[in-house]
Order: sequence, then C-alpha cells, then structure tokens
Amino acid sequence: MTHTLSVLLCLGLCLVQRMKAQADTLPKPSLKAESSFLVPRGRNVILRCQGSVQADFYHLEKEQGSARTVIMSVKPSGIEGEFHIPSVTEEDAGTYVCLYKHSLVWSERSDPLELVVTGLYEPPSLSALPSSEVASGHNVTLQCQSESWYTTYALYKDGQQITQDIAPPHGTGSQAKLFIQAVNSTHEGTYQCYTFQISSPQKWSSSSNPLVLRVTDPASQDYTMGNLLRLSLAGLLLLLLGVLLAEAWHSQRGP
Repeated sequence: MTHTLSVLLCLGLCLVQRMKAQADTLPKPSLKAESSFLVPRGRNVILRCQGSVQADFYHLEKEQGSARTVIMSVKPSGIEGEFHIPSVTEEDAGTYVCLYKHSLVWSERSDPLELVVTGLYEPPSLSALPSSEVASGHNVTLQCQSESWYTTYALYKDGQQITQDIAPPHGTGSQAKLFIQAVNSTHEGTYQCYTFQISSPQKWSSSSNPLVLRVTDPASQDYTMGNLLRLSLAGLLLLLLGVLLAEAWHSQRGP
C-alpha cells in the first residue's frame, strides 16, 4: 500500500511539473478592444484575445471585487478569440483579462484591460482661454467645466489621453484647467474632455464638444494686422476725399 501511494504521489508530482512546464511554454495572451477602450453606451464592441495557434478555446474574465468571473468562452479564430458585446451598458464597464487552454494546460492571464463606458452623464463643456486660435509661443488655458460635481476629468487630444486629474469644485459644479505654456504646432489638434467619479473610474460622461486648437505664426499675424491698418487708412482717405468732393460740389452750386 505504501509503495502504491508513493508511486501515485510521484506520478501526480510529475504530471503537475509537466503541466507547469507546458504552461511556461504557452505565449502570454494580450487583450485589446477593437477601435477603442472608450465605448459609448449602446454601441457594440469586440474584445480580442490574441494567444496561440495551440489554443483550444478562450475565456474572458471580469474582475468582480477581489474575484474574477468568466463572462464568455469562445472557440479560437486563428490565433485569436473574439468576444462580442453587442450593446454596451453601464454594467459592462470594468476590468477584463483573458486566458486560453491547450489540452489540460491553461495559459497565464493577459494584462488587464479597462473597458470604459461613456455617455452615462451629461457632457461637460470645453473652452480655450483667451481663444482657440493662439500665436506660436503664447500661452493658452484649456478649461473643462461641468454643471454637476465630478471628482475627476480626462482630457483627450486627437483620440489620445493627454491628462487625467482632479476636478476641483466650482460653484455647484466642477472645473478643471490645463495651462499650456509657449504653444507650438505640436499642440494643434482636436481636444475633448470627459468627467467621472473616482469611485467609478470606468463610468464616464458623454464627451464634451470638440475644440479645435489652431496655432498661428506671429509673423503672419503681424502681416495681417499691417494689412488691416493699411485698409483702415485707405478707408479714412476715401472718406476724407468724399467730404472734400461734397464741399466742392456744394460750393459750385451756391453761385
């Protein structure tokens, strides 16, 4: 009996070591959201888990507190598993990971993916002070303001996040400012901002109105100002000439 138990224990340890060795050879999967991890409520999204041609099937897990719950299981398509969410809701916001199985062996989990659902609150407003058209080398302040109070804001430029910070209270709402010093052509682009509560970091407001920031050449501004001055002087001269002609006409009619 003792010999049999020893053999079984040895076989079990060997099997565990073999499975561990196989797991170490399986590539770690990666999880990405098609198009963007920012998904407006009601839109569809596809989460792609890229693993290995050896995969038999893929799991998508969502973090639920300190635990993870399997949300979907799919057969592989090439080296990927595709997870379709046809109409995103507030409940779909959260942190996801994926993994796959080959034979009796599971791969390690992917790095987490934060799926953010937007359009859950009213949009903030975004403005540029003093203007959205700024001369190169000058300063500009981007202001994201909401009539409701939110603890955090995120500012995006051309679809890429450039900052995320606290939104201080402002009256009955909240307001955040980004000061950009000595702007140049790299600051040109389309900006948008979102607001959300730090307690629900994957549940965001609708996007603000797009703000197009244009950076102009100071020399061209000086040239334009010079043209305006010349046109103004020409207008005054024409007005003066008109007055002189009118007086001359009246003086000729008098006799």
